[in-house]
Amino acid sequence: MSSFVFTKIVVDDLDAQASFYAAVFGQVVRHRFSGGEGLRAFEEIVMGSAAGDGPSLLLIHYADGATPHPGEAVLGFTVADVEETACAARAAGGTVRSEPRSMPAGGMKVAELADPEGHLLEIVQHL
Repeated sequence: MSSFVFTKIVVDDLDAQASFYAAVFGQVVRHRFSGGEGLRAFEEIVMGSAAGDGPSLLLIHYADGATPHPGEAVLGFTVADVEETACAARAAGGTVRSEPRSMPAGGMKVAELADPEGHLLEIVQHL
C-alpha cells in the first residue's frame, strides 16, 4: 500500500518562501537540513500543518541556483476563507491570478494564486 506524503518545489529564496507559506497557510517548519556536494549541494526545509497531519511541503534550494520555471506544479490548499487567504497572499508578497469565485455545482469557492517566486497555488473553500 502506498500513500501521498509530500510535494517538493525548487525555490530561489528558501527563507522568504518558508515565510510566505507560514504567513498565508499556517505551515510550520518541521525540519531544516542540507546535503549534497559541489553544485548539487542543497538546503531544504520540510513544512507541514500545525496539527502535524497530512502531507508535507518541502522547499529546496540548490547551490547552483538552478530552478525550474514556475508552473511546474500546482499546489492545492483547502482554506477556511478564500477571500481572506487571497488577501493574506497579497500581503505576504504573492499575487492573485484569478479572483475568488463560487462553483456551486462543486460546493466550493476557489481562487488561483502565485507565491512570490511565481509557483502556482489553488485554494479551495468547501461551502
